[in-house]
Amino acid sequence: MTDWERLMTHQPILHVDRHETIPFRAIGCSVFHASQESRSFPGRVIRVPENGCVLEYAFYLDYDAEHMYDLEHIWVTLDAHENVLDAQGSFHGKVLNLLIPEWEGYLPPENGRIHAFVQPGKHAMLARPEMTRLYPGWDQCCRMAGGPVLIGNPFSARFAPGGRDLFVPSREDDAHSCRWLREHLSFVPSLEFDVLPAFEKDRFFTWEELYRCIPGWIAEECARLHALYG
Repeated sequence: MTDWERLMTHQPILHVDRHETIPFRAIGCSVFHASQESRSFPGRVIRVPENGCVLEYAFYLDYDAEHMYDLEHIWVTLDAHENVLDAQGSFHGKVLNLLIPEWEGYLPPENGRIHAFVQPGKHAMLARPEMTRLYPGWDQCCRMAGGPVLIGNPFSARFAPGGRDLFVPSREDDAHSCRWLREHLSFVPSLEFDVLPAFEKDRFFTWEELYRCIPGWIAEECARLHALYG
């Protein structure tokens, strides 16, 4: 099996709040066969088991309930026989386990695909839907959505090539982002979750491809809002 076939075969099953207003746009993928630092999640070292691999899915959305730009992650660890050994998801800059068999209601992997519950509006990846309530203001941030353009860590001057931010929003861009979120993307979470259909192949990019696309997508969205709001 090729790495790309592994990524397709093991893409996570995402459960999303049925009132969610912000769709997933693309997934940037990496496959690790040796332990090394993630390129899309700076500071996280991916530990790879002997003869196994780790699949990294970086999920890009144009918005988070509190800002333009969002990037969330799932890592799936496989053994030499393509069995799922472990999985983690991103949670507001941290990493949480997604496979916890001891928990009531645990959903085991299905045909090599792990389950993850997507936090409404914020899109952190969770083992159980109840974990949404761990985030302070989990409902208010969705009902009163609004925020500026966020320059995420892979694109910030600290980590980007050349030591400069890869997109630089203006005050006007930030104001337009706040307005669009408030007027069009606010919602009341239901805490009832539906399974997203599997993503089509054209949604999958290598991380390097997605990394090159995102600054342009941000610029296009800022231009669209400028044309809308003037």
